[in-house]
Amino acid sequence: MGPLINIPATLESLGCAPSRVLKSAGFSLSLFQDPDLKVPYLDASKLLAHCAKATQCESFGLQLGMTVNPSYLGVIGFLLSVAPDVRTALNTLTRYLNIHDSGGTVICDTRDTKAILGYTIKEPDAHAIDQIYDLSIAVACNIMRGLRGAEWHPDDVFFMRTPPRNRKPYQIFFQAPIHFNADINAIAFPARLLSSPLSFSNTPLFEYLLKDAESQYRSQNLSLTEQVQQVLYQRVLMGDVRLGTIAGHLGMHERTLNRRLREQGTTFHKELEQVKFTPVSYTHLRA
Repeated sequence: MGPLINIPATLESLGCAPSRVLKSAGFSLSLFQDPDLKVPYLDASKLLAHCAKATQCESFGLQLGMTVNPSYLGVIGFLLSVAPDVRTALNTLTRYLNIHDSGGTVICDTRDTKAILGYTIKEPDAHAIDQIYDLSIAVACNIMRGLRGAEWHPDDVFFMRTPPRNRKPYQIFFQAPIHFNADINAIAFPARLLSSPLSFSNTPLFEYLLKDAESQYRSQNLSLTEQVQQVLYQRVLMGDVRLGTIAGHLGMHERTLNRRLREQGTTFHKELEQVKFTPVSYTHLRA
């Protein structure tokens, strides 16, 4: 519930009665008291769709995302706050977001001199896709502002969605050129910032929290195919889905990955094709 916790306040700011709107969507107002409460991704997407319709606000996801503090991400948010540098913080986010979000995944990579921080949906039946992406990219921007300072802004912002009728809220929040109908949902900034040390770094606390995050991650008991698909979702839009790249992300040799996939009755090629042609991914993929 972390990223959704401010839905009641966002509804109220847009002139709607939160209790009425939430009740009609099958949600109780009391659910929005605990950011660690679990809610199915599909149900959350339906709720966003319902709220956007009730408020007649095509940027509802953005309005909500603007209010999301990284601390709402639980242990991940606290890890970000004490990481040694920007790269470590974002790599941590990429690995462990699955603890709180099983329907999407973080994209973190470099394109020439630019770093890309984005998000892609894995849940094929998700509703309100534009709202989810608006929410996620606003949160990504808030994460970077948490690392770099409140006045930080990206160099560029990319959305796969068609342009909204009113672009002003996007321009005001991001303070950067915004590109709609793009091939990715992400913010871009100078790659050199990745090596920037963070003034609030706390190595002992970071290592302590990292053990907690790793324990939660492993407790999910993800199968190898699930781990492979998770990395593939991160890489497919970046154009690098080579076997060696994916194996490296999983900490194993190419031959080992191939062997273990065969033991589970699949192949790397089959897993890649499944990710490419999952309805949400396929719809958003640009050749």
